[in-house]
Amino acid sequence: MPTLLSNSVFLLFAIIILGEGLGHIRIKSFSFGSAAIIFVAMAFGHFGYMLPSEFQTLGLVLFIYSVAVTAGPGFFTSFKKQGINLAIGALTIIVVAGLMTILCCWLFNFDVSTGAGLFAGALTSSPGLAVAVEAVEGNAAAAYGVTYAGGIISVIVFVNLLPKILRIDIKSEEMSIGKERTENNPPFTFHHVEVTNTNLFGNKIVDLKLKEIAPVVLTRLLRKDAKEPILVTGETILCEGDKLRIAGREKDLVRIELFLGKPVDGEIAFNKVLTKKSIIVSKPSAAGHTLGFLNLRETFGVQATRITRNEIDLPASSTTKLHLGDIIHVVGEEDALKNVSRILGNDVKQTYNVSLLPILIGLVAGFILGQIPFNLPLIGSFSLGVTGGVLVSGLILGYLYKTGPFIWEMPTTANSFLRELGLMFFLATVGTKTGATILATITSQGVELIVAGLVVTITPMIACVAICKYALKIPFLRTLGVLTGGMTSTPGLAAITSYTKSSYPSSAYATVYPVGLIGMIVGTKVLVYIFSFM
Repeated sequence: MPTLLSNSVFLLFAIIILGEGLGHIRIKSFSFGSAAIIFVAMAFGHFGYMLPSEFQTLGLVLFIYSVAVTAGPGFFTSFKKQGINLAIGALTIIVVAGLMTILCCWLFNFDVSTGAGLFAGALTSSPGLAVAVEAVEGNAAAAYGVTYAGGIISVIVFVNLLPKILRIDIKSEEMSIGKERTENNPPFTFHHVEVTNTNLFGNKIVDLKLKEIAPVVLTRLLRKDAKEPILVTGETILCEGDKLRIAGREKDLVRIELFLGKPVDGEIAFNKVLTKKSIIVSKPSAAGHTLGFLNLRETFGVQATRITRNEIDLPASSTTKLHLGDIIHVVGEEDALKNVSRILGNDVKQTYNVSLLPILIGLVAGFILGQIPFNLPLIGSFSLGVTGGVLVSGLILGYLYKTGPFIWEMPTTANSFLRELGLMFFLATVGTKTGATILATITSQGVELIVAGLVVTITPMIACVAICKYALKIPFLRTLGVLTGGMTSTPGLAAITSYTKSSYPSSAYATVYPVGLIGMIVGTKVLVYIFSFM
């Protein structure tokens, strides 16, 4: 066995297997998850078994890049519309945690590496640890290991006690926020309208500019005294007595009815000519283009009614960009639908294919970007480093989605695999290096680190709840999502399900998670910079 453990690859796999096994042990809502790898690695490191630093660099760039590519679109859009309030709540956690870290470092006389590890561990942030280890040598990983468990447990206990402390009626909150959500994002439906506006007779649909009145889609038209409907195109001319089937949201349908004519009962049913179909975008050549660019209605006589992306219905606007995996709901003749299917792909298996070339290009671009020197007033010359370069590269490419033939986004399964693989490599390597000093750290600073970790974990959560509740007026269930998302705490989110099954906390969590993730990476770099002047 000692001979096998001297083989770096065998040692790496052994640590990961034992760590994953330990991480899957669950006590109620608590488990270490992948973070258990670092504790196993520390044990091996304590007995002198080390992994080469190349594993650490490889794991670091794979983990950070996969996180950034996924976070790119959400990170930028989180600062638009209603997401800005949720983002402020998440950033409150990071800012207050940073201030508490500085205070604890001053009180307990921690050095820069211990402070960076404390910040990452108390907020249970593996990306934060990655930045800390890259930026400073010393006890960052050891401090992370000491404070990590307290961070996880504190979040779980806090979200379980919070409704009782604030005396929140969860059922009432669910009903209130459900009503608000329905009003702000009503479902798609359809109406049938008879054209009675005499000003429209003899005019082409394209000349009416109906999109300026309401974002609806005219799908089928039944002429007066006709038995079979026809597909509506821009060149369709309206006549007296025409009956239209219109798809859209209820409020928009009512608005367009007032312009076209009067609502009518009955159904404009499909016939042997027209049919409906749901087509999956699976061809890379179609992804990244807008519906307007494809011009399905004019070119193929096919009408797109809506797009389903990640189980959410989106309007089939001409400016909507298609992503791999999108489901386009269309109406048209069978032969035309077959042609559109060939263009879009309609192959579920194809959406799981992974191209390594865009991933490698993104990683190389990140390495190059990390070496470019920047000059800022008062700060002087600095570079982003490997972590910062790969982070910025992933964020930008993830936001762009597609450049020429390259699609930067990865399928969810591939992204999760790369992220987990990178995290495992990183934690295993860092853990073996930390193992040699972990006992000395616990002996000399263990109590102080545990106390500081609780302060850095709990104080930001209290500040976040106060800001969200009293300043931003965010509903309680969304506040829970902001709290756990800002802490990037999946165990905390899981604990919320013990008293609510609604999707509102998880949707808020998904909105702010990219902000919390990126904020921790940037925040750790800022903290290290501040510590250098202390």
